[in-house]
Amino acid sequence: MSINWPANGEYATPAYQISAMPYLSSSNISVGQVHKYEFPYVTRFISVVNRGSNVSDEIAVSFTENGLKSSVGNYITLEQRETVREEIRTTLMFISCSSGASVDYQVFCGLTNIPSKNFLVLTGSHGHPGVG
Repeated sequence: MSINWPANGEYATPAYQISAMPYLSSSNISVGQVHKYEFPYVTRFISVVNRGSNVSDEIAVSFTENGLKSSVGNYITLEQRETVREEIRTTLMFISCSSGASVDYQVFCGLTNIPSKNFLVLTGSHGHPGVG
């Protein structure tokens, strides 16, 4: 009998049905910076909060670095005090500051028990046209 059980893969439904493991981060970002989040496990959900205090404080969220480019435009923007929460499976997330001097933000994710190495690569060139 083998003791090397196979790890869960991206289609392991029970991994998304149980409660997620928490992942929390708070940071500050300036115009021109890009913060990359590499999750150790596949996410079950993602929540990003723009904690900016000025009307001009805006951040952009994407799942590829290329998606943040204005010529590609595969990102969402969060204005001052705006929050987004989505049920998304990913292992990477990128955040940039699109306007404002310096913006505080928070990331809250729920992680599955699926290792990142067992997840597909999200790129536009691999047949996922909406990510960059």
